[in-house]
Amino acid sequence: MIQTNSHPIPQLPLLLNQCEEEMVFRLQHSAPSLFHLNSGGNRSRAKLCIDAGIALELPNKAIIALACSIELLHNASLVHDDLQDCETTRRGRQSVWKKYGKSHAICTGDTMISAAYGTLADIGAHPALSSLLLHINEAVSITIQGQSRDIDASSDISEQQYEEIAAMKSGPLIQLTLGLPLLMSGHEHHVNTANKALHKFAIAYQIVDDLNDWQQDLQHKHLNLINLLATTCSVAEAISFARKRAQYLLMQCERELKLLPANCANSVIKASQKLLLKANEGTYE
Repeated sequence: MIQTNSHPIPQLPLLLNQCEEEMVFRLQHSAPSLFHLNSGGNRSRAKLCIDAGIALELPNKAIIALACSIELLHNASLVHDDLQDCETTRRGRQSVWKKYGKSHAICTGDTMISAAYGTLADIGAHPALSSLLLHINEAVSITIQGQSRDIDASSDISEQQYEEIAAMKSGPLIQLTLGLPLLMSGHEHHVNTANKALHKFAIAYQIVDDLNDWQQDLQHKHLNLINLLATTCSVAEAISFARKRAQYLLMQCERELKLLPANCANSVIKASQKLLLKANEGTYE
C-alpha cells in the first residue's frame, strides 16, 4: 500500500474495481464475454499485477491497463479451454460454449484477446510500450503452444515433458503479472529472474491441482502427473513424489522472488506460501 502521512490508502481494492470496470467497458458489446466475466473468478492475476505496480510506483492508469490486459488474456484462455475440454460448467454456471454455442465461444475468446491488446492504448506513448507488446505476444504464443501440446499429449510422456506442458500452459500469463510492471518501471534486467521463479510456481500450481483432481482426471483421461507416475509405481508413491516436487519448486520460487526490487513480489510470495501449505497439508488418497 502507498501511504499518505500515517494513514494507509487501500489502493488495491480501488484499482481492482477500476480494472473490472475497464474490462466491462472493453467487452460491452459482447454478451457472451460479459456473461463469462459475471460468472465470478478471484482476479488473482490482476491482484498480483496491481500489487507489483503499486510497489514499483507506477501510475494508476498504467497499473489498471496492465492488470486488465493480463486478466482478459487469462479469461480468454478459460473460454477456449472449456470448449476444447468440453467442460459444460464454469464457476457453477454454464460455460460460454454450452450457453451460446461453440462458434460464439471461439469469437468470445478472440474478442477478449483483442481487448487485452487494446487496453494498452491507455498507457500512451511510453518508451516501454513496444517491449510490453512483445512480451504479451510471446506469452500468448507460448500459452497456445502449451495448450496444443496438452491436447496431443499421450499417457506415456516423461515427467520432464509434463512439466514443460504445465509451464507453457499457465506460466506465461502468470509471468506477465511481474514482468510487465518490471518492464514499465525500468527494471527490465529483473524480468528474467521473475520469469524463472514464476516458471517454477506455474509447475507447482499444476502439480497441486493434479493432487486434488487425479481421480477425476483418471476417469476423464486428462493429463495428470499422479496418473502418469502411477504407471510405474503405486498411487501412494506417485502422490508422495508429486507432493515433494511441488514443495521443492515453491521453496525455490520464493527464494528467487525475494531478489526482486521494491518488494514487488510480496503478493506472489504469499500466494506461493499458501500453495506450499496446501501441498503440505492436503490428503490426496
